Amino acid sequence: MPEWAGWTVGVGALGAIVLILGRWLAVVNALTRRLTEMEAGRHVRPVRTRSLGPVGRLARRFNEVAPTIESRIAKLERDGQQLRVVLGGMAEGVIAIDSRRRLLFANASADALFGLDARSVGRFLLELIRSPQLQEAVEATLGSADNFSGEINLASREPFPKPHAKTLAVHGTPLPGSPQGGAILVFHDVSDLRRLERMREDFVANVSHELKTPLASIKAYTETLLDWALRDEEVNVRFLHRIEEQAERLNQLIMDLLSLARLDSGEGIFDHEPLALAPLIRKCVESVRGRAEAKGLALDLDFGPLDDTTVIVADEEAVRQILDNLIDNAVKYTPERGWVRIACSLTAQSVSIEVADSGIGIPRDDLARVFERFYRVDKARSRELGGTGLGLSIVKHLVQSIGGTISVASRVGEGTQFAVQLPREHGSAITSTPLTPSMSP
Repeated sequence: MPEWAGWTVGVGALGAIVLILGRWLAVVNALTRRLTEMEAGRHVRPVRTRSLGPVGRLARRFNEVAPTIESRIAKLERDGQQLRVVLGGMAEGVIAIDSRRRLLFANASADALFGLDARSVGRFLLELIRSPQLQEAVEATLGSADNFSGEINLASREPFPKPHAKTLAVHGTPLPGSPQGGAILVFHDVSDLRRLERMREDFVANVSHELKTPLASIKAYTETLLDWALRDEEVNVRFLHRIEEQAERLNQLIMDLLSLARLDSGEGIFDHEPLALAPLIRKCVESVRGRAEAKGLALDLDFGPLDDTTVIVADEEAVRQILDNLIDNAVKYTPERGWVRIACSLTAQSVSIEVADSGIGIPRDDLARVFERFYRVDKARSRELGGTGLGLSIVKHLVQSIGGTISVASRVGEGTQFAVQLPREHGSAITSTPLTPSMSP
C-alpha cells in the first residue's frame, strides 16, 4: 500500500474518532444541562441522540428514568408541603433534634411555646430551653429504642398577671438509624387540665368540709338532747334553735350547689327578656333595710338617670339573685354605724349597678380569688355570719349568663365596691355620663 494511502486511512480514522467524541461530548453536555434543570425543579426535556455505544445508551436510559424521577421528586415536594402544613396547624409543639441534641426543626406551636425562631435551628436544644426536666426527657428518649411519655413543668413566658408555670405532656420518639438519628418530641399544654383537676379536688374537699361541719353540730346537739337536755327546759329550746340554724345552713349550701350545677351544665333555667330594672332594685334594697337599720347602717339608693322605663335584657330571678347576694354581703360585712350605697348609671349599651360599702374590705392579694368557689377572705368570720363561700361565684356565673360583666375594688378597712354591667334592651335611647365610682357615700 502506498504511503499516502496509509496517511489517508489514519486521518479518516482520526476524523471518525473526533466525530464520535464530539457527538458523545454533545450528549454529555446535554445530560449535564438536563441534570441542572432537574436540580432547579424545572421540567426536563428528553436528550436527543443517535449516538451508539455507552454514551448513547446512557442518554436513552436517562430519557426513560427522568419522568419517573421527576414524578417522585414532585411527590416528595407535595408530601413535604403537606407535612409542613399539618405540623404548622398542630396545636401541639413539635421539635426534632439530632443525636447531638441540636435543633433540626420546630413547628409554629413550638416556636410560640418556647420562644424559638429560624435562628434557633442548629443550636443545642438545652441551650435554647433551659429546663432540667426537659433534659431528662431528651436523654430518656435518645437513650432507649422505646417511646417516652411524661410531664414537665416549664416557667411561663407570659408576663404579669400570669406568671404561673406551664405543665406540658411530653411524648418522645427516637428516630431510626444506626447510629441513632435523633428524636422527635411532641409537647401538649395540659396546664388547664391539671388546674381543673386541682379545682375538682379542692371542690370535693370543700364540699365535704362544709357538709361535715353543720352535720357534726346537728349530731352533737341531737345526742345531747337525747342524753339529758331534752328534759331541761332551759337548754332544750336553745339546742333546737341551733339545730334549726345548722339545718338552714345545710339547706342553703345545697341550694347554692344546685344553682352552680345548673349554671355549669348550661341548662335553660333562665329566660332573658326585657325587664324594668328600677322597681326590682328598689325591692331588693327594701328587703334588707330592716337589717341595715338594726346595725345602724346608712342605706342609700341612688338611681341616677334610671327610672321605671329603663329596661335591660335579663331574667328577673337571675338579677334578683345578683342584687340580693351583693347587697346582703355589703350589709353583712359592714360594721355598725357604717354605710352601704347602691348607685346606678347608664350608657347607650348597658346599665351599671355599683354596690359599695364602708366595710372591712378585702386584701389586694385576695381580690383575684373572691369569685372562686368556697374561697373566703376570712374563713372564721364568714362561717360565723352564715356564708357558704359560693355566693360570689354564683353572682359571676349569673352575670356572665346575662351577657354582662362584674368587677371588684377594695381597700382594707375602708370598704369594697362591686360594679355590675348589664346589657340594655336594643332601642333604648337614654344616654348619660356614667357615675364615677366612689369609696364614700
